Amino acid sequence: MPEEEIQEGQQPKKKKGIMGLLGPILIPLVISLVVSVAVVMFLGNNTQVQTEKTTTTTTTTAVPIKAVVIQPGTYQTFMLKGGKEVAVIDSLSFKVGSDQCRSLIAEKNDEIMDALMLIFLSKERTEINTPAGIELLKKQIKNAVNEITGFVGEKEKEGVIDVYLYIKAVSSVQ
Repeated sequence: MPEEEIQEGQQPKKKKGIMGLLGPILIPLVISLVVSVAVVMFLGNNTQVQTEKTTTTTTTTAVPIKAVVIQPGTYQTFMLKGGKEVAVIDSLSFKVGSDQCRSLIAEKNDEIMDALMLIFLSKERTEINTPAGIELLKKQIKNAVNEITGFVGEKEKEGVIDVYLYIKAVSSVQ
């Protein structure tokens, strides 16, 4: 092959091999690695912060506690609206978020029973014979007990969390 003539203003063409390709790749790679290490060294890492957050969330999670108001098998009766029918309650218990709430439920049992009586006096048979009616009744009981025990607003998560109610029967009174 004849040698190529180099014209004025042009540089001779070099044959690039693997080394010619590695230069543009290796230089930015080394620079980014050095910058990454420098940033981590300068700013530190956040692994310690993450473990503190995890510890905090696990310690603040409330453990549900059971509080019983009407023992199973005692068959407490509550008069319904109009006074001609009664609801027979086999058991009533709560899942509460703190020991303090459970002890207040035990201390204020009379006030809670009075609130239950007023709630049932506002209900008709048709209202507590449907799933939606029972859910509304449970919500009203939960709100009443939380108000009596003082667990409202931000403290509500430490109060009554859930209501477990077993209505044995609704019967007419003669």
